[in-house]
Amino acid sequence: MKDFKYCFVYVTVENFKQAEIIAELAIKKKLCACANIFPEIHSMFEWKGKINLEKETVLILKTTEDKFNILEKLISEKHTYETPCILKLDITNGNKKFLNWIEKTIV
Repeated sequence: MKDFKYCFVYVTVENFKQAEIIAELAIKKKLCACANIFPEIHSMFEWKGKINLEKETVLILKTTEDKFNILEKLISEKHTYETPCILKLDITNGNKKFLNWIEKTIV
């Protein structure tokens, strides 16, 4: 049996609709097992010399490391931002039944 390494992919997007589009495509293409969508957060950041405070949506995708590069490409292609936040967060441990479910869902 293959030794799977799991990860979260943390993404900020413009709004709920964009998160929904990306999540649905990723799930249909078996690039992630599931997604959490946090519909409204506030992000403060510097962009082009100006401090901005804007509403965004957070998307967290649960997947395996071997799917990350393809998933990142899909997100980048569908994302509206010039420089999207797409971060891979390694999972070093977790509920074995849940991790096995991720594996079985996307393989």
